[in-house]
Amino acid sequence: MSGNQWGPAPGQFGPPPQQGYQGGPQPPQYSVPPQYYAPPPPPGPQYGWGPLPPQPPRKKSGGAALLVVALLAVAAAGGVFLVVKLTQGGDGPAATAPVATESATPEPTTTASQTTAVPSKSVAPPPRTTTTTKVTPPRPVQTVNPATFNATHRLYKTGVMRTVNCKQARTGLGNGSQSLAYFKAIKTCLDRAWPKQVAASGGRYRSPGLIVWGGSVTTPCGSGVGRSFYCPTTHTIYMESPSIVSFYQQNPTFGRMVGTFTMAHEYAHAVQWMTGLGVAYEKLRYDASAAGALQLSRRLELQASCLGNVFLGANRGSYGITGYAYQMWLYDVNNSGDRPPYPRDHGSTTNHGAWSRAAFQSRNPAGCNTWSASPARVS
Repeated sequence: MSGNQWGPAPGQFGPPPQQGYQGGPQPPQYSVPPQYYAPPPPPGPQYGWGPLPPQPPRKKSGGAALLVVALLAVAAAGGVFLVVKLTQGGDGPAATAPVATESATPEPTTTASQTTAVPSKSVAPPPRTTTTTKVTPPRPVQTVNPATFNATHRLYKTGVMRTVNCKQARTGLGNGSQSLAYFKAIKTCLDRAWPKQVAASGGRYRSPGLIVWGGSVTTPCGSGVGRSFYCPTTHTIYMESPSIVSFYQQNPTFGRMVGTFTMAHEYAHAVQWMTGLGVAYEKLRYDASAAGALQLSRRLELQASCLGNVFLGANRGSYGITGYAYQMWLYDVNNSGDRPPYPRDHGSTTNHGAWSRAAFQSRNPAGCNTWSASPARVS
């Protein structure tokens, strides 16, 4: 959201409508009841998930039956809706009682090198000759159409992302301090995974900043409800921890997958701005109609989820997104998206799941071109 959403400015999602589990057979002991794939939203405002899947108890010796307890959660796209009061602050982002802060990597500074003149032997000047030079005026700078720029971006040709053997942090997400350690561990992996792809696409990589917060936060990107977001102005990811802590306390595995995917999604927004995709989006949105702006937002957000899952797919083995954790990741991506009465700015749960699953399997940004996808695929 961006500014006050799930990535920079309202966003979007990807591939053809497909609902439910698309992988191989699920391990019986970790099976998730079908209703968890696309549950109806519970009463009240919703933006994200329905009832949380239960956390399976550890097996007891002798093969005791599993005890399944359904837990309900009222969730937002990046977490539980919290009312956040944002006020205009100083020169940079300031968090009210933030859990922790990590600033963006500073821009490298370069100093022009000085050269010392070396005296040379005097040489007689050559005889004068008269020449006629034809001056060719410089070619006018061509402005690339932002729609074409995003639809044909070099990022889609950078190939399959290689694993960086990312390991899931051992710390849980039981409180704000643990959340900081957890998110920083994921960010360290993302900082190693994306530079090669960004550089190959013609972008300039800069590690984004990270602020983990609770309560309220002030940023140049505006105000809104308490959800995680990326702010292009500060090139910083703002991870709202209370909602994810709540998920973790209800179902630790689900909480881990929500936190992991949210971090990967927001980091993907930073990648969009580092590669110029985000700037082109802003140009397209400037003159768009209300309906057009919502569709552009969905394209942006669906692409961020797709790119985030390219990373998760590339590291699924080392990170442990298998078995029950895979089912919780699947539940998360299949049930994230627009729900009434919220605006259609992130994409349907069906499309979000489709783009996410495809990216997880392919591990290739080539499958994340939401900008040339049909309107139906980004609805």
